[in-house]
Amino acid sequence: MSMKPIVLAMLICDYYYRDVHTGKSILTGTFSSINSGGFPTKHGNCAIYIALTDVAAASEAQLVFRKEGGGFSMSIPPWDVKCSDNRRAVVEIGGNISGLPLPQEGEYEFVLLWNGMEIASRRLVAVKIDMQGGGGDPLEDYNPL
Repeated sequence: MSMKPIVLAMLICDYYYRDVHTGKSILTGTFSSINSGGFPTKHGNCAIYIALTDVAAASEAQLVFRKEGGGFSMSIPPWDVKCSDNRRAVVEIGGNISGLPLPQEGEYEFVLLWNGMEIASRRLVAVKIDMQGGGGDPLEDYNPL
């Protein structure tokens, strides 16, 4: 049984990018809920960013996106994670997911598997909203006094 790393951060955002020149991870638009006018639906693009430390050996990390309580599960292709000579080093991984399926309203989670063992999760709530809207003047009720 391999040692599990310490998860420092696990974020959901609109886009993830790794700058090849600086090594910096660039994240835009972090969120924890998605609004939709109806279900089933697909979210255009979302990304996951994960920061780990205490990575003792090269390992496989994989995300599973699932509906809490069952009924839907989707595995995302795994990452081969390399270890550093210094276990205190921070190892960053991430990727973009185009067309994230949301079969129904409710609570979902991204689960991080480390060599097949669940070590962390991040919740995401899908909420049905009224898309009809009032269409009124947004300043109609504005009173600065």
